[in-house]
Amino acid sequence: MKKLRYYFATLLLILMLGSASGQIAVGARGLFGVEGNAYGGVELSVQNIGRSEFDLGWANNSWKFTGLKLFNLLRSGSFGLYAGAGGGIGYYNSHEYDEIFGTLALNLGSYLMLGPVQVGLDWRPEWYIINHSGSDVSFNVALGARLALGRSRR
Repeated sequence: MKKLRYYFATLLLILMLGSASGQIAVGARGLFGVEGNAYGGVELSVQNIGRSEFDLGWANNSWKFTGLKLFNLLRSGSFGLYAGAGGGIGYYNSHEYDEIFGTLALNLGSYLMLGPVQVGLDWRPEWYIINHSGSDVSFNVALGARLALGRSRR
C-alpha cells in the first residue's frame, strides 16, 4: 500500500509539471511490450502529445523512471509520428544484483487517436551508462494506451 501512494504522488507531480497548453494523455505503456534484457514491465505513462513523455514502470523487484522530450515528425488528423530523446534512472534487484542504473534513451513512435483514447506503438533503444550488469543496450518495443485529457491542439 505504501508503494501505491508513491506511484500516485509521482503521477500527480508529473501532471503538475506538464505544460498547461496542449493535450495530455495518461495511461499505460508496455502493454504487450517486448524487452531486449533486464527491465521489462508495464509503465504508468503521461504524454504531452508531441512534446514530452514521462514513464514510471515496475516489474518484480525493479522500477524505472524515464523522461523524454518529443518532437512531432508528422501529424495528420488523428494520426501522428514522433521522435524523442531523454534519459532514465532505475533500480534493479535480483539474487545476483542490487543496483541503481541510468540510461540514455531515444524514441520513435506513432499514435492514433480514437476519440479520447490514444493508442500507440513505439521503439525505445536505451543505452545503460551507469551500473548495469547486463548488456549495454536494450531494444524496447511497446504498445501503449492513454486517455487524452484537456483540449486538443488542432
